[in-house]
This record gives sequence, structure tokens and C-alpha cells, in this order.
Amino acid sequence: MNAPDLSRLEALRIDTILAGANLAAMRPRFAALASRHENGTAPRAVSAFQLFQTPAALAARLVSALALRSGARVLEPSAGLGRLLDALAPFHPAEVVAVEMAAACAGELYAQARPRVLLVQANFLSLTPATLGTFDAVAMNPPFHMRDDIRHILHARAFLKPGGTLAALCLDTPHRAAALCPLAASWEPIPAGAFGQEGTRVATVLLTLKN
Repeated sequence: MNAPDLSRLEALRIDTILAGANLAAMRPRFAALASRHENGTAPRAVSAFQLFQTPAALAARLVSALALRSGARVLEPSAGLGRLLDALAPFHPAEVVAVEMAAACAGELYAQARPRVLLVQANFLSLTPATLGTFDAVAMNPPFHMRDDIRHILHARAFLKPGGTLAALCLDTPHRAAALCPLAASWEPIPAGAFGQEGTRVATVLLTLKN
């Protein structure tokens, strides 16, 4: 075996040693993540891009901001796994239209027993009031990627009946504030830790819009 071959083998041996050391260093982290699944503290894992479920307490606050009246028709345009649907249930709306694009999330929603909830698997931005109708209220935690929250919130506003209310979460950034705060009836910053159990620590805003 010539010298270049020996040098190549030695380099591979060193790479293998380093890789083993890296794996050993990461093993405690993997063990900690595994234990979170065992003790119930891990975020729900579903194959859907940008899925961060609304924490239950925050979902309740968001729905309370709608001041729902009996017989209301409500739109939930980013239904995910149903956290906002859970928060809406005690108010007994006449109908909730829940839109979800991700197939994995939509499949879970279809498997749930939710009276007076109509499920629509679609990209919300492709829908119009002509297809879904108009609503007394909109409750939403839209996707945040690439300022999608701005687009989704402005699009959802068009679905409100006169006098209707929209309550939504968006990222707390200057771009969102510039686009949405001037339109908002209320603007409440939410601490970054609110989504900690859902796998992210982003700072958000709970806002309402009136029609």
C-alpha cells in the first residue's frame, strides 16, 4: 500500500473517531427527548409544515376575545389538530367551518367526532366567501412562515359579516405591526414562552379585527 493510501485510511480513521465522539456527546440529548415522549411533555409530532399548536390556555383567551353569541357561524381557517376547535366547543356555535391544508392534520380532524363542525381540506388562500359564505367570527392561528400570517389574516377578514370579529395570532415583528396593527381593534403582545411546550419560543401577538 502506497503512502497516499495510508494517509487516506488514517484520515478516515480520525473521522470515525470524531463521529463517535460527537454521537456520544449527543446521546444524553436524545435520551432527554425520548423521556419527554414517555412523560407526556413532548410537542405533538405530525407531518405538517409549520405546525405549532395553539396552547390550550391561549386558545381559550383567543376565543373569549370573540365574544361569541348563541347561534354564531365561525370560521377556523388553519385548523391544525383542533386546539381552537376545542376552545370554541363550550360556546356552542351553530356551525364551525374548519379549513386545513395539510393531509396529516386533516386526516386526524376527520377522525374526531365534532358536532356542527364542517371540515374542508384546502389551501385557505384559494377559498373565497363565494365558496364558504360569511361568518360572525373568525378564530385563527395561521402559519407564520414568510409572513403567511399577514396574508391569511387579511384574507380571512373578507369572510366576516358586518359587525363580525376576527381574533388571530401573528408573529410579533415590525412587519406584522406595520401591516396589521393599524387595522386592529386590539393588539396584545404574548410572551415568547407561551408556545414553549409546542416546540417554539417565538413572540406573538393576539389581535382582533372588526368588520
